[in-house]
Amino acid sequence: MQDFQTISQNLIKSLALQYEPVGVNLYQKADALPAELTFTQKEYKSYCHALVAAGEGEVLLLKREQMGCKLGTSVLGMEEDMEAYLDDGVLEKYGVGLFETEEASAETILKSSYLEKGNTQAALIAPLSYFNQVPQVVVFTANSEQVMWLLYALNYEKGGHMNLPQSGGALGGCADITALPLLEGVANITFLGLGCRLKSAVDPCDLMLGAPGDQLEMMAAHVLDMAKPIAMLKKHSAGS
Repeated sequence: MQDFQTISQNLIKSLALQYEPVGVNLYQKADALPAELTFTQKEYKSYCHALVAAGEGEVLLLKREQMGCKLGTSVLGMEEDMEAYLDDGVLEKYGVGLFETEEASAETILKSSYLEKGNTQAALIAPLSYFNQVPQVVVFTANSEQVMWLLYALNYEKGGHMNLPQSGGALGGCADITALPLLEGVANITFLGLGCRLKSAVDPCDLMLGAPGDQLEMMAAHVLDMAKPIAMLKKHSAGS
């Protein structure tokens, strides 16, 4: 069995992460929920907000009603009436001035990645060290330099061009780094969007990276393999 506490500690130490890596499990309607947990007695502004809270140590079992961003819960497959929420999202993003036309807003939102409508009953979002089994997705909230090292780790064995598709600044945390890794088995980053940043209150320099859980052990090992170049950049940054 993998020791996720050790893996998490190694990643935090090697990359000087402010937030602990976070594991995410989405439970479909037919799935049994974790027996040791009850639903969290708290509401969050969004899925992205919950990711940051988990990175700060909170263990969260959440229903759709506990995450305020309906675009996010639609992406994660938690909404039966997701079409209405998507229509509202198109108008909201256009109305706030993020897109020149409603058509541009719709092109962004309606063509993003979505899990099966209404099939997700709950989300477990918790620090990586909490888990005893590999989570479905692992999410990092990190600055651009730390994300650089994580991308190097993902590309360490094969090299080559990395395809990092973006949802256009509207559905970053939910679609780009959670739904996409689940649907396609690939890691991805997000620059987040206006709503994501307003709700999660991350630092302006922070990004998020999500990877399928089965890539975690490989990523963590390759971060350790890169101890020499990581130390080289740290020394340079410190002015030594």
